[in-house]
Amino acid sequence: MFLDRQILRKITLISGVVFILILGFFLIIHYLNNKKDLLNFKISKGYISLKKVDYKFFKKGVLAYEIFSKSLNYRSQKEEVIKLSGVKAYIYGKNKKPVYIITGKSGRLNTVSKNIIISGDVIIKYARGMRMKADMIHFFVKENKIIAPGYMEIKGKSYSISGKMLIIYIKKGIFILRKNVHFISYKHNNKNSGAITG
Repeated sequence: MFLDRQILRKITLISGVVFILILGFFLIIHYLNNKKDLLNFKISKGYISLKKVDYKFFKKGVLAYEIFSKSLNYRSQKEEVIKLSGVKAYIYGKNKKPVYIITGKSGRLNTVSKNIIISGDVIIKYARGMRMKADMIHFFVKENKIIAPGYMEIKGKSYSISGKMLIIYIKKGIFILRKNVHFISYKHNNKNSGAITG
């Protein structure tokens, strides 16, 4: 019984030291990244606040996406949501290069599902030159798809598309607009230009 208590005390002590070392490590990294004082990192009961965040998510050992944010606020474990502001997200492909770069005013990262919601003047840049604009997008990690439920504008080199309910299948590199689709094709010769509405 006495040995059990000693072992339990040692485990508790080691766990406490490891936690302090990890916390100290992140504080130092955060300090070095910002080259400012440690006031950019705030911890209180059930609340964490950070400035200039770089969050990486790996899927089967491969970098799936990365989020840069001007600030992070995490209220409590019950909410399971990290609030971000000034968001820039990179979604990576097989070649380990960004396939999509998404920017927005704010974001919400679910700590359980790892899904992200980005809102406020959202811009999606596709590696092949396509540019999309929306009010809000949802990135579902397991399904590997992006959904923009509201109005969407898509611009390519020779076309412009608008509509609602966009679904992007990241692995396949295809997208579908489900409602109020309006397509305009631009050619160098005006005779070849046209519009399709559906």
